[in-house]
Amino acid sequence: MNIEKYSPSIRMIHWLMFILFAIIFVFGFVMVEFKASEPWMMYNFHKATGVLVFLFVLFRLVLRWKTQIPPPSAEIKPSEQSIAKITVFLLYLFMIIVPLTGYALSNVHGYHVSFYGLPLPDLFPSVETWENISSLLHEYSAYIFLGIIGLHLLGVIKHHLKGQDILHRIT
Repeated sequence: MNIEKYSPSIRMIHWLMFILFAIIFVFGFVMVEFKASEPWMMYNFHKATGVLVFLFVLFRLVLRWKTQIPPPSAEIKPSEQSIAKITVFLLYLFMIIVPLTGYALSNVHGYHVSFYGLPLPDLFPSVETWENISSLLHEYSAYIFLGIIGLHLLGVIKHHLKGQDILHRIT
């Protein structure tokens, strides 16, 4: 039996994560721009929300594995379906990479991560020689992730403009 939509739980998590990623990216840009004023509360919120998103990603992966997902639309060319599959894979990959590199960035610089006040263990050693590497990894992986999100959005817009209603699958 083919289904037309993702499960309600996957749809809800998709849009919740979209909102949380938007907030995290805005906070990330603001924190970097106003670094001199030491916006520590923003850093703590950014890190805690990153942990929350990472937990949602893990839950989302389990749901995606355990629930039936709608098949690709017959209106969409096989080559476009391949691009969509690669894009979704990259989205999931960077939903894991970006929070992990952020966690590493904090620990490597000697800062702890807490989950809205609950202290979390340091998973990465504080190593001065890794500070620049961890900073670059987190920053560039976030930019790559933004680019992949942009590609995802462009694909949705393209198919919507062609009259291929794929957005209903996730709304």
